[in-house]
Amino acid sequence: MSSISVYDSHTMDINKYPRLNYKITDIVLITLYMNLTELKKIIECYTQAYHHHNECKDYYFYFEFFIDDHNKLSHTYNAKQIIQIMKEIEFQIRSNHHQPENVTLFLKRQNPLHIILFYYLKNKEFFEKCIQELEKAKLFHTQGKSFTTKFTTPFDFYRLNQSNMYNALELFEIFTYSQYLLKNKIKKHLPFPKYI
Repeated sequence: MSSISVYDSHTMDINKYPRLNYKITDIVLITLYMNLTELKKIIECYTQAYHHHNECKDYYFYFEFFIDDHNKLSHTYNAKQIIQIMKEIEFQIRSNHHQPENVTLFLKRQNPLHIILFYYLKNKEFFEKCIQELEKAKLFHTQGKSFTTKFTTPFDFYRLNQSNMYNALELFEIFTYSQYLLKNKIKKHLPFPKYI
């Protein structure tokens, strides 16, 4: 099998992605699309934590983050812990922004899973946009409308920042390719924040 079906009669070569000139952004998108379910859960936990906290109701979020295929970090957070982690870490980063060595020292002393959760929630708008752009791309492409978006690698997760323009078909193909890899038991886990 040297090609995979994207939709209807449109197929693509299995080796098309990642492309040479777009390699970093293609790989980041493939990774994010492989982990859409996990990203949606993380994004939703922030909203749910505040909602339940304001309603004085219990809320628990089981967060597991895979280091590799055999090792993971996990913890069950309640709403108050999620809100507290976000406020405390943000406060420390803002109050020490002029002294990066203090921020680095503070982050190294924290539970790594708290730091991971913080940076995923801090970048939740970025991840929401990625998910929305994929949905728009699918919709616009099926309607025959043109769609283009700029994708930039998230600063808090990658040392090399790169941005590229993608059209609806390219996003749709990258998503299909990521699902093909998952189906064949090839998975790249979500990235660690670069501060860990």
